[in-house]
Amino acid sequence: MLKINGMNFPLDRKYYIKDGAHLWLKSEGNIIKIGFDAFATEAIGSINFFNINKKKAKSGESIGSFESIKFVGRFYSPITGEIVAVNNEVLSNPQMISDYPYDSWIVAIKPDNKNKFKYILEEKDDISRWICKEIKRIESDK
Repeated sequence: MLKINGMNFPLDRKYYIKDGAHLWLKSEGNIIKIGFDAFATEAIGSINFFNINKKKAKSGESIGSFESIKFVGRFYSPITGEIVAVNNEVLSNPQMISDYPYDSWIVAIKPDNKNKFKYILEEKDDISRWICKEIKRIESDK
């Protein structure tokens, strides 16, 4: 477990970093579960609505949307593939994402064999550098 500024980042998963997405990916067999990391949940605030509106995912494209107390946003897929499961428990109670980000996967995708897995970090030092850089970026925006 990597802990930075009180936020946890489990090292049993990978992190999607494109455009400040802050998504985690965890492989379970030939399926990859995806959710928001602790940094995202801290920045987003309390989520009160979440919707997945696609059956197929394409890396970098929106597959759903969410609303929080701070803003409305789109949920972008980090990988290309078929959406094989949606976590309906989390969608009907999206506060779970904010409360338990690493237990609250949102979608499970069976990736296409052509995935290139761009913008994904998995090494502890790379994740640490990225999170520290993101913290500085947010603090400078204040």
